[in-house]
Amino acid sequence: MLGFISITEKGEADRLLADLAERLRAEGAPLVAMVRAETPAARPCEMHLRLLPAEEVRAISQDLGSGADACTLDAGALEEAVAATARAIEAAPASAVLILNKFGKQEAAGRGCRDLISLGLARGMRVLISVPLETRAEFEAFSDGLAEELRPEIQQLADFVKVSS
Repeated sequence: MLGFISITEKGEADRLLADLAERLRAEGAPLVAMVRAETPAARPCEMHLRLLPAEEVRAISQDLGSGADACTLDAGALEEAVAATARAIEAAPASAVLILNKFGKQEAAGRGCRDLISLGLARGMRVLISVPLETRAEFEAFSDGLAEELRPEIQQLADFVKVSS
């Protein structure tokens, strides 16, 4: 099953999915996640991902120097995080939940965590992701009507990812 949320407030979807991943981890639920990590930033727009179950935090933004005024994703660092997450999916039981930060510009262009969604679904996992409004059309084309939009409330998301025993 593929579920998604869309929230217009900047950073809220990131926080909600990270909170859900932490809740499931604390409960001992089988989990693979690639969610935004809250870390002290050395510069504006610095981005980090937390990879679970490895408990690893990876930077995915480039340092463009002190004069830069743009935020730039380090696509290579993102792809390394994706590869690590793919290995975690392969090692996880089918009952595990897969939580991915977002279907953003990289995914809309056919890169990023797009293959992770397919891999998780092929393994029978429940997959949850956020979809920003600007990439919603590409996500809908990718998911081909198989995704369920969920209310962005932690209890509804927890209910969606629970697997019956």
